[in-house]
Amino acid sequence: MRQSTTTIGSSQVNILKYSQYFLNEDLKVAKTATTLNANGILPAGTIIDSTGKVVNDGTAYGIVYEDVNFNNSMGTEVVPVTIFGFVDTSKLPVSPADAAKTALNMIKFL
Repeated sequence: MRQSTTTIGSSQVNILKYSQYFLNEDLKVAKTATTLNANGILPAGTIIDSTGKVVNDGTAYGIVYEDVNFNNSMGTEVVPVTIFGFVDTSKLPVSPADAAKTALNMIKFL
């Protein structure tokens, strides 16, 4: 297993409203399966499906918990995905659609 440390230029965004009430699951995401920003980063607060594809519909699986840098990736990264908790909607890059909120039934958007 290859592991490296890289500093992402900005500070991490805390998407949670209440930090002690949440559950993350690790999800393997292929670089080719997801949409990255211009810096090669999958930003915190991005809604993804179970394959890592960025969505905002009824196929939503969870919300990316922290920024994940794919720049030095060998193709797949382990992404922490929030599947339960209280999320601050104002911290998300895109407001979740009603279908996504329904699919993410264990996440309360505040």
